Amino acid sequence: MSTWTYSLKFSLRSLARELVRNVWGRTFVYPALVANERSPEALARYAQRRARKIGVALDADPTTLARLAPGSKLLAKADVRQHPERLVRPRGPGSWIRTTIKTSGTSGSPLTIVQSIGNLVREEGFVYRQLRWIGYRHGQRRAWIRGDIVCADHPRDGVYWCRDWVGNMLMMSSYHLSNDTIGRYIDALEAFDPVVIHAYPSSIAALAAWLNAAGRTYRGRALLGVMTSSETLEPAVRAAVEKAFGTRVYDWYGQAERVAAIGTCERGSYHVLTDYSGVALLDAQDGSGACELVGTTLNNAAMPLQHYRTGDTVLVHDAHGAARCACGRVFPTVKAIVGRQEKIVTLPDGRIIARLDRIFQGHDRHLVEGQVLYRGNAEFVLRVVVAEGFTDADAQALVDKFLLRVPGVQVRVERVAAIPRGPNGKFEFIAIADGAGAGGR
Repeated sequence: MSTWTYSLKFSLRSLARELVRNVWGRTFVYPALVANERSPEALARYAQRRARKIGVALDADPTTLARLAPGSKLLAKADVRQHPERLVRPRGPGSWIRTTIKTSGTSGSPLTIVQSIGNLVREEGFVYRQLRWIGYRHGQRRAWIRGDIVCADHPRDGVYWCRDWVGNMLMMSSYHLSNDTIGRYIDALEAFDPVVIHAYPSSIAALAAWLNAAGRTYRGRALLGVMTSSETLEPAVRAAVEKAFGTRVYDWYGQAERVAAIGTCERGSYHVLTDYSGVALLDAQDGSGACELVGTTLNNAAMPLQHYRTGDTVLVHDAHGAARCACGRVFPTVKAIVGRQEKIVTLPDGRIIARLDRIFQGHDRHLVEGQVLYRGNAEFVLRVVVAEGFTDADAQALVDKFLLRVPGVQVRVERVAAIPRGPNGKFEFIAIADGAGAGGR
């Protein structure tokens, strides 16, 4: 497939999204969200109105975060996997048109979420508000360095990106980053000169490390901010990116279940968006002092999740996460997001590999959970815990999806009875075998 063909594909996808959801989210959802930012009364009225519309209950005033008592009745990911039909509501006003989200997340356990078209529209409104906090205006240039397939496995011209003409976006591959290619990425970014760069923390960290090692800074003039998501943004990475690119990093937290969102303001604070969902805190049991996020949807009328355990933890300022930010917004804040930490693998040819969760997406029917194990020397094993009905064809499909994103490596599927857990009850989505020498973290 040529660069032009990839560009056409993403442009048509962007056009469809623009017509179905984006324009409506910007036009009708975003203006209402702006009114919530600096008025506790407006925020409370909005959150209660959305809760009544969806048919859920809120735990606290949206300017604070409730602390849940031990033993509270909560909804776990396993409940959604095992009995999704119990959570899907009959079609009605606001939820006639539906679609699904397939996810594996950092837990490696696939599941499918049914969502209303209104949920898609509202999601766009919230993301657009975050972009406006950065200073972005619709139609300005953006760059995208995430997990999309945007070029051939081995492009002959060394172009690892394409254009989304409708979205005015430079779509760059996160799978081809290496010491040999990063210079070309930087050149392409500087030539395109985006206002915002969207990236996985691991991807933008690689670019920043290259720039800092070369003793130079990014030369684009229009850049207002780097927006990271989908992985934990560590303080050292934030500092390295801000040094190399000369701008603030705006971190965004969300999940496919759409039960919690956290956005970063221009002061660098993490704001829990309590007009997006009802959010409460559950003390972690590992003695770390962190709290797990428990969310209640305010947007999805098709499959509203109440008191859903996200599995992700945050550090709070006090018992209610009530510290106020100098930016003047009234949303409660947290110190940091702890969850979603993943290892990064550096292959022998210099490619930097991270965020491989899409490998297991769409296999929730026969796949209980999966893990990517790196053994070194460009050899991977996909460990899977499977249910009845998982076939050799399913295994081959996993291999094919992996090689689509990480070509030129050895990969096989290994069926296991269980994947070992750590002290917190979770397992590493990307594991590195002892002695692999992969440059992982």
